Amino acid sequence: MFDPSLSVQGDAPYQEMIYFPLKISSLFTVLISAIATGIVVLLSLIFRLYKKPFSAMVLAINIAHVLFYYSKLSVLVFPPQSDLHCKILSIINVFGLESAAIWGALFAHAFYIIIKHQGTSEITRMMKYYVPIAVLVPLINGVVSFLSDYLVFSDKEATCVHRIYFGHIDVKQIFFGSIPVWSACVASLILYKLAINKIAQLQNAETGTELYILLIYPGIFLLCWGPILIVQATVQFGATPSETLIKVLIALTNLQGFFDALVYGRSIREALNESITRCLGKNIKKEGHTFIEPSVISERNLRELSAGNYSLLSARNDLVISSSNC
Repeated sequence: MFDPSLSVQGDAPYQEMIYFPLKISSLFTVLISAIATGIVVLLSLIFRLYKKPFSAMVLAINIAHVLFYYSKLSVLVFPPQSDLHCKILSIINVFGLESAAIWGALFAHAFYIIIKHQGTSEITRMMKYYVPIAVLVPLINGVVSFLSDYLVFSDKEATCVHRIYFGHIDVKQIFFGSIPVWSACVASLILYKLAINKIAQLQNAETGTELYILLIYPGIFLLCWGPILIVQATVQFGATPSETLIKVLIALTNLQGFFDALVYGRSIREALNESITRCLGKNIKKEGHTFIEPSVISERNLRELSAGNYSLLSARNDLVISSSNC
């Protein structure tokens, strides 16, 4: 949260934004997201769901969330005591945030590729590009944040903070926070729009508003991070937002992992159902399908596609999750 009182370093007054609160009451939403994303990661590893490209992407984005949220919870056990401690935490914080943001945009790109090529074969090839972009770039920026004093130890707050100086552009926050988040959101919106246009071309008809539900991930990102980024920008120009407002906005950003776990957790649930069915040797008829892990488009579907009967949200399609072997 922001400290409502002013501090002065040299001739520059500043406010301190607490990145790692020490009170459990301030970490309740962090704990919710940590548990939700941790469960998704654990089940993905136990059932080896990462063998499928899309499931590997689901696992990767949740690992980024796990690093981000559990690093925040770590201060309850190991309270920060120096700038070095805060710099190490900044590497994990920046990596988790930026990696999750980039993976979100890559989900949109993967969706567009699947629609364009009418199958998932291209996704396997694209993974060799996805991993460096979503892992190496955030890792490099995390190291840069370590060297740039993005987070420092505050004697007053006894934890890690980011200092926002009034009358100065917060270059560090823009570089490590605003640019990755907003770039991912804009890229996702553009790619989803291209995918929807492609669907319209394939079926030569109106796609309907239901397909816009596929914008849910960038919607989550905008909902969780948009307000706090706007407030941070206003603080640079001397605004003093209330402590209650800041607490609410920070809680909202911390719930992003929980919302993502709910959205992508469905693919885990479907894959688990398939895996359990195979292990038990039972033929359990599925009641519905999901477009989250498309694996096969049958010859019948291709004929229907050319006839203008293609719908990603139809229960008739064969875009289902392929189960892992026991």
